Amino acid sequence: MRLILALALVLAVLAGPAAALEAATPAQFDSHVVRDPALGEISWHIDTVNAQQKGPLVVWLPGSGAFPHFQSFSDGSQGTSFPRDLLAFRDRAHFLLIDKPGIPFSARMHLDEAKGRPIPLDGPVYRAGLSRDNLIARTVLAIAAARRTLGDKVDRVVVIGGSEGAQYVFAVAGLAHADKAVGWGGLALPQYHDFVIEQRLRAERGEISRAEAQASVEEIFAAIKAINADPLGLEQRFMGETNRRWSGFGPHAVVDDMLALEIPLLLVQGGDDAKAPIINTDFAMVAFLSRGRSNLDYWVYPEADHGFRVADPDHPGKRISIAPEIWERVWEWVSRES
Repeated sequence: MRLILALALVLAVLAGPAAALEAATPAQFDSHVVRDPALGEISWHIDTVNAQQKGPLVVWLPGSGAFPHFQSFSDGSQGTSFPRDLLAFRDRAHFLLIDKPGIPFSARMHLDEAKGRPIPLDGPVYRAGLSRDNLIARTVLAIAAARRTLGDKVDRVVVIGGSEGAQYVFAVAGLAHADKAVGWGGLALPQYHDFVIEQRLRAERGEISRAEAQASVEEIFAAIKAINADPLGLEQRFMGETNRRWSGFGPHAVVDDMLALEIPLLLVQGGDDAKAPIINTDFAMVAFLSRGRSNLDYWVYPEADHGFRVADPDHPGKRISIAPEIWERVWEWVSRES
């Protein structure tokens, strides 16, 4: 069992026709704050590359974890919570990034050498604010503030969510009256299903017995029951996250948010994604087709994992990213008038 982790796009290399742009830096964003009586201060940041030109407002919703949008490390390397290949197109749009509760826009980070990823900036404010409803509300308020600030320089709004962000991107799109929405490495059924699916698949692959899979599934059922008994709790954890987080994300069917929208929708999924099994996401296309709906595009890359990496044919045991070419294709989809 594995929690859907933040999208693995740290230190990605820019590619495609927009690669002439330098990598984004915190200095290339204007920072703003919108205040709400219930949610407090919400910090949002808009890039300045295309500041005076008309274009789409593209909103990025990041994956899970207490990570700032810009991360720096002691060896001089840099990381981000957003896909740099997407922001390579920022000369053609206005890109909006929104801070998670209690997490700064940019920070110096420590690296977990064993896991090969940054150590999250976990804290009480982050844990208390990390709920599905809060993230949706914060994002909608920030989008509204950005639209007011940019005025007629925004010709449409496109919301894109990766991993955890893909679990609430379609709800945001509806409330923010977006024109298009994209889910990258997400799901359609409740996230709880991912953990059950994983155990069943492990048994079918012969990694564990069916009896062992059943025992693990029973543990998942028990965990869900415990979360429901204390849905707002901040001390008890499941898969590293609090009950407060799970009580919103765990049982919610993302496909319901999708079916409520008539705008163009896109799902991008890897067929070898162990963190968000594609069996979960396939359900979205079944739901749309069975209802005669035609506003969902579903792109599957059969050999890609959660970070959209595939086996490197020249180096056995290694993987290479195909994300740059996918993001170029996504941008073409975003740019289409329909």
